[in-house]
Amino acid sequence: MFKPFIGFIASLLLVPLMFFGCASSGVKVADAPIENEYKEVQPRVSEFILDVGDSLDISIYRNDDLKTSTKINPTGKIMFPLIGEVQASGRSLSALRDELTERFSKYLVDPQISISVSSVQSQKVLVLGEVKNPGVYTFDADLTIMDAVGKAGGWTTDARKSDVLVLRNVSGKVTTQSMDLDAALLYGNLSDNKVLQRNDIVFIPTKKIADMARFMSYISNILSPIVLVEGGIVLWPHVLEAIKGQSSGAIAIPTQ
Repeated sequence: MFKPFIGFIASLLLVPLMFFGCASSGVKVADAPIENEYKEVQPRVSEFILDVGDSLDISIYRNDDLKTSTKINPTGKIMFPLIGEVQASGRSLSALRDELTERFSKYLVDPQISISVSSVQSQKVLVLGEVKNPGVYTFDADLTIMDAVGKAGGWTTDARKSDVLVLRNVSGKVTTQSMDLDAALLYGNLSDNKVLQRNDIVFIPTKKIADMARFMSYISNILSPIVLVEGGIVLWPHVLEAIKGQSSGAIAIPTQ
């Protein structure tokens, strides 16, 4: 069984790494650590969005009788004692917690509500990089790379569409493939617009990258822990922590 870590992502996060050099120092940019070279392409992640079929464990501090485990029903709602139906599908955990807090405040003094995801039934992929809304997205039918980009709000102006990376766990090993979506957009060549699988990571690099082969190795090292987690997707609240190998504050969203 997969045990989720504690904590969750509160907002979109971008971790810039700054590197400055001068001619008198004699230090070349090529000598800098690789994470500095790619300071402008650190992944940003949005909050996890709930969907139909996801199961939640909800508790209220010092009110054990109100503790409940529930699944989001086909209408996108959950049932709760005292307050009745609450819309959950399409909302983040923090948004759902805020509404529960407001509604329970009519019956309880300063309710302290805790929500965790115990099971994710819908299929999900993680879209990162040069898209407008990076994050976790659900799908219940075939989802191509371009479909996933669309779910994430579309490309940014800095998107490198000719080298879209797809990371996948294949028999316990991370594979990284580069897909040319420019060919699909400009010439209608859809051969690289592949159908995604559950737990795939799509990363759209920036146009500013000079050495894609080196970058592919770099980004694969950062995101490998996410791909390799058995049965789940890991989201890092601070990418800098991921780069340094620190796992404090991360959370795993189980998909089984």
